[in-house]
Amino acid sequence: MRQITDDQGHVWEAVGAEAVVAHMRKGAVLAFRHADGPACEPVRTTIAFNSQAAAELAIRSMSEKELRRRLDWAKTSAGVV
Repeated sequence: MRQITDDQGHVWEAVGAEAVVAHMRKGAVLAFRHADGPACEPVRTTIAFNSQAAAELAIRSMSEKELRRRLDWAKTSAGVV
């Protein structure tokens, strides 16, 4: 998990959310949730990983700029302001 701040100053957490991925296997997708409301449903992206460990590694290694870009796309797709 990593924290990032969007253009409006809201703090989000980038997480790997459990999901069924290719070949109906358990894996994870890149998702974002408000840092002040971790119990809320995360905003999911279409970026899939074969395992939770792979998701965590990718999130740790993504640049801040890439995470912000993915967050913007996820918010737009989900209609989140």
